[in-house]
Amino acid sequence: MFFNRRIPSFMREAYYYESLGAITFALFVGLSASFFPIIARKLGASSFQMALLSSAPFMGALFTLYWARLSSNAVSQMGFFVKVKLLARGVILFTFLAINPWIFILLVFLNSLLEQAGSPAYAGIVKKIYSDDYRGRAMGYVRMEMAIVAVFASYLGGFLLDHFSYRYIFPLGAVFGVLSIIYFGRIKVKKENTRRQRKKQGILPREILEVFKKDRPFALFEMIFFVRGFANLMVMPLFPIFLVDYLGISNTSMGKLISLSSVFLISSYLFWGHYIDKKGSCRSLTVSFFLASFIPLCYSFASSIWYIVPASIIAGFTLGAGELARIHFITNRAKSEDVPTYQGIDFTLIGLTGITAPFLGAGLMHWIGIESVFIISFCLSIISSLVMFLSNRYYFSPVVFGKKARRQKNVALD
Repeated sequence: MFFNRRIPSFMREAYYYESLGAITFALFVGLSASFFPIIARKLGASSFQMALLSSAPFMGALFTLYWARLSSNAVSQMGFFVKVKLLARGVILFTFLAINPWIFILLVFLNSLLEQAGSPAYAGIVKKIYSDDYRGRAMGYVRMEMAIVAVFASYLGGFLLDHFSYRYIFPLGAVFGVLSIIYFGRIKVKKENTRRQRKKQGILPREILEVFKKDRPFALFEMIFFVRGFANLMVMPLFPIFLVDYLGISNTSMGKLISLSSVFLISSYLFWGHYIDKKGSCRSLTVSFFLASFIPLCYSFASSIWYIVPASIIAGFTLGAGELARIHFITNRAKSEDVPTYQGIDFTLIGLTGITAPFLGAGLMHWIGIESVFIISFCLSIISSLVMFLSNRYYFSPVVFGKKARRQKNVALD
């Protein structure tokens, strides 16, 4: 692949197959997933249905702790990951039957639910195939290659959807989605020989509280991310509504905006991969939260598609930070056997945000106006950026962690 020589030889084979999977996944996204909200609105979806569509992946995230348990107890994390992802992508093959908004939303919901099922297993696999020193850069390179392909795939997808029905284009994209999982499944993951005593599973809220009590920095990290996620998700269903109803955007124009985001996503993964390895997850999120806060602000003043251009640029550039920094933070804090659980808690809280914020945003749109909701989202994003900055300086810093670790060690010795 493009960055093979920048990856240590012992990680190169895994990187090669993940890159192939990412490239074909970009074709799946560019030809189908990127256009799900726009097509839904053009099919006549209501604001409630748009909120339901936006919340679909986060409803799937609510079950992530269960997926984490299944993947942890499975004989092979890779086998579990491949099976659920194949089912997720295969569902989109049936979009040729989606002749009304409800059928379309049902298929997207099933896709999103099953896609989330593999997330904890993926974090565990990444923990094993990449070393701590190169994990951020390796994931950044993979996603950079994915973004390069997405530039052309999204433009092509928009063009094709203006000339052919989504009922033919979306199943075509699903074929590439299935192919991406086949490539990823070729990665060799070392099996652990040691047998661990299976942890007794309790009630999920209690399990989350136990982890938070044991790991206070992780709890604070998740609380900050909850606020930022709420700010983002409350306007998620409003973006396609605004683009279709207020600006009358075409599929080709939407494809161009997605391609523009993908161009900056290329540099995003390259930049954030190095930045996270050098400066840490929390400082990266502070910067990205601040920049992303201007996305809803651009929409609040938009009178033409040109106002959406800077929003698309910022969205592309900041996307890599959130994804990479969260995985980096979790894989560095948690032990190997606890990574799926930490990832499960992370996605469960995202799911709680996702089943409330989109519906609140859609409801507020009818009450105070769509522009006012964009302003509220902007304010919440600024607050989350400030709190992350202060927490990183006074609570997440290596000096503080070091002092706590030494104190715990001395107590244990006494």
